Amino acid sequence: MPLLKRAAFALCVVFSTNFVSAQEALPLDPLTAETSHYLQMLAGEQGIGVRKAGLESEVKAADYIQETFAGFGLDVTRQSFDYINRRTKEAQSSQNIIAYKPGTSGKSVILGAHYDSTSEQLGSLGAVDNAASVAVMMSIAKMVSQLEQQEYGVTFIAFGAEEVGLVGAYEFVEQASDQDIANYLGMINLDGIVGSDKLYIHSAHSTPYTCQDDTSNYAFDPSLREQLYKIATDLTPTDTFEIHPGFEGYPKGETGGWSDHAPFACAGIPIGNFESTNFEINGQSGRDGYSQSVHPALWTCFDPETMGACDREKEEKWGKIWHTGNDRLDVLSELFPGRIPSQLSLNLIVLRDFFTHIDKHVAQMQEK
Repeated sequence: MPLLKRAAFALCVVFSTNFVSAQEALPLDPLTAETSHYLQMLAGEQGIGVRKAGLESEVKAADYIQETFAGFGLDVTRQSFDYINRRTKEAQSSQNIIAYKPGTSGKSVILGAHYDSTSEQLGSLGAVDNAASVAVMMSIAKMVSQLEQQEYGVTFIAFGAEEVGLVGAYEFVEQASDQDIANYLGMINLDGIVGSDKLYIHSAHSTPYTCQDDTSNYAFDPSLREQLYKIATDLTPTDTFEIHPGFEGYPKGETGGWSDHAPFACAGIPIGNFESTNFEINGQSGRDGYSQSVHPALWTCFDPETMGACDREKEEKWGKIWHTGNDRLDVLSELFPGRIPSQLSLNLIVLRDFFTHIDKHVAQMQEK
């Protein structure tokens, strides 16, 4: 390898591993080991694995989540629904698993994550997208189940059929009454929260999502994002969590309607969306977050000076983890030793504090 290429490769390796090494020295949140177990059960090679929407494997994951929630002593509901798969045009069925810890006021904050996966033909087991998020939600659910009742409750939702059009999330919102919607003070969505170079917290886009052609109730209120980010800056190392910089079409800190938060924003509920990616990368379509890492194994050739491909016409990989054969625990553990448990822990630290002190955090949100 020529000297300049060796130097560039070395720089790339250092850059790609700095985030991991900076976090490995941190003590892990006590819930991390339990969360890792849930993750293995959902997406490990010996676990459920692929959870394609509409198939028996998705049902198996739903059963596991429901049984686990019930084991915590929470009030659990299985919300079944039928839909037409937008990709295959087939009639299919799926289900949301909903668990509830009531508060004295009847109002609650939602914590949600989809459990289905995609791209199984490429070797994906959906570890990052989105088993890790479900595992974190399950650990927070167990913690909340053990707390004394507070003024505000928590609604946990494991969404089915996200990968084929956010079907479960839309179904939940459509089945909710106007009073139900009024009682939801915010919705925290977890989607792809580990595995990539950086951690972000987003709010809804200030330009309304399509909202199935009805944007009359749309809310882009960033108060939930700001509250979560404040917790992150108070409790985790500087710059661990970031608000993404503005780029064309997406103002600073705002995200698109491509995950389960969208129907809730459309219903007028403030959202906060946790995501792990890397907005500094000049990816296939620019700095849009669809390239998740600068690790050289995830690129045909990465140029650290331009933060993009050495040759954009010849690039084939584009630093992607989601929806590829890289989205599996065995691959990610080899590429990024220590990254998954470290990032699980960081997400747990923020969410643990929010839900342990939910009354205080809701009050501070409402003051903004």
